[in-house]
Amino acid sequence: MTGGIVSVRDSSWLLSWTVNRQPHFKKQPADQTVIWFYALFTDRPGDYVKKPMRNCTGEEITREWLYHLGVPLPEIDQLAAEGAITRPCMMPFITAFFLPRNGTDRPKVVPDGVKNFAFIGQFAESTRDCIFTTEYSVRTAMEAVYQILNIERGVPEVFGSIYDVRELIKSTVFLRDREKLPIPLFAKHWVEKTAIGRLLEEYGLI
Repeated sequence: MTGGIVSVRDSSWLLSWTVNRQPHFKKQPADQTVIWFYALFTDRPGDYVKKPMRNCTGEEITREWLYHLGVPLPEIDQLAAEGAITRPCMMPFITAFFLPRNGTDRPKVVPDGVKNFAFIGQFAESTRDCIFTTEYSVRTAMEAVYQILNIERGVPEVFGSIYDVRELIKSTVFLRDREKLPIPLFAKHWVEKTAIGRLLEEYGLI
């Protein structure tokens, strides 16, 4: 199963993990799976490994994860040592992306009265996008150039895919690995006669 993040509510570290679509890397062997897991409370001792996550080796972090997966206790240490390779990485500002803000917490791309510098990237304030995307950083750079050089050009708007049923259908197609959705007999007539049915067929979902 691949997809969204799984969070462990009972974890002292508030541990989460996600298994994205594999292979994660082009040359990844078929018998390997890349898993990303992280914790928000890195200063608290773990439930299995009685150390803060920030002080743990990759193997110790794996032990804590296996514990929360429900792996039998006698098997955890060996599996962590021989069955996985974990590369720890500290990202101290990552959670800042998701904190609530009111428009004054970060500097404007071009602050009022400024003529010769700008702020770009995830920690500059722009109303056009949700941070944590490459597009946000690109748009703030475009805003900076256009404003400072007085170029009358609009920054491309965010693609409104969440409001477009066609994009939702296409996403579903890829989530199913292009395997067509079976239509029950009782619904077949309805699907064939409606605009939605034609869309589902056009984009390869049925």
